[in-house]
Amino acid sequence: MTQQDEYQQKSRVLSRQTLALIHKLGVSASPVNFSVFYAYLEKSNDGLVTAIDILHSNKRVFDDVQCHELYQCYVQQPREQEIIETLSAEWRDQVVQIFDQFAKDHQHHHLADLEKALQAVLGIPDHHADVDVNLEDRLDETSSEVSRLRDDLEKMKREALTDGLTGIANRKAFDEKLRDAAMTTMENGQELSLILVDIDFFKRLNDRFGHQAGDQIIRLMAKTLQQSVKGRDTTARYGGEEFAIILPATKLEDAQRLAENIRRTVETLDVVSENRSEAMGTITVSIGVACFQLGEPLARMIERADQALYLAKSHGRNLIMTENDLLVRPVESAAKA
Repeated sequence: MTQQDEYQQKSRVLSRQTLALIHKLGVSASPVNFSVFYAYLEKSNDGLVTAIDILHSNKRVFDDVQCHELYQCYVQQPREQEIIETLSAEWRDQVVQIFDQFAKDHQHHHLADLEKALQAVLGIPDHHADVDVNLEDRLDETSSEVSRLRDDLEKMKREALTDGLTGIANRKAFDEKLRDAAMTTMENGQELSLILVDIDFFKRLNDRFGHQAGDQIIRLMAKTLQQSVKGRDTTARYGGEEFAIILPATKLEDAQRLAENIRRTVETLDVVSENRSEAMGTITVSIGVACFQLGEPLARMIERADQALYLAKSHGRNLIMTENDLLVRPVESAAKA
């Protein structure tokens, strides 16, 4: 049996085992789910194997939402990075080969020959070879341009993940950071907590003192939250006057204590509108806290934190509620104002 035959036979066996596992778990036989459990049975992805084993040990029920998150964290992103690294390596190899060959044959070739070879790699049409341009200058210019484009790209990435008003992480960055934190939690088994913070009666403040004052309050809140957390934590503007704090390796009770420190700090702030020099009175926040359950879709943890936040609103505001409070107190109707 040839190596190719052995590979095909192994693939057929793994495919049958994958479909059997999918059927046993009760999830749909979609391409995403198949990719996840095929990689799991193949043992080709240590992080994925660890995550699924943790789910099994915690008797978690699999569903399509959870499988999609596993796919995004352990299959899709590593594959994209692998492709990028492969292409980069191939590019470097080609350039190195060209310069090695030129070094060997430099006695018989001119600079134009090296330029022609580089044009072939860069995909420049042959008629450009007749243009009398100094190769060294062109390489220097190209290097400078690449550096500038790389800097611009990094700047664009930062801007794409930064809230324009406050300078902290935006919703997109929050989603990415939370996925990364959950993935790490799945691997090391540590706890992960989430805090949602909403400014009380923000619309009333905005209407009374103006939008500039409203923006001032939001910036002040972002600064206060940022100063309250550690370097490993992530503070993000979740939307409007609502903020989120991702707390890796943090238990629910510790997150609750941090939330209480934030609540107390905010209510002691002396806020004066910058445009009117008018005191805006006491600013308060309502806070909801939840903890990640290993293997659950992240949307469920966010939902519990949001429900806890609504519970704090409905019980008088300027309060902290956790997911544990949802078990003993009803969530009454309350507008996020």
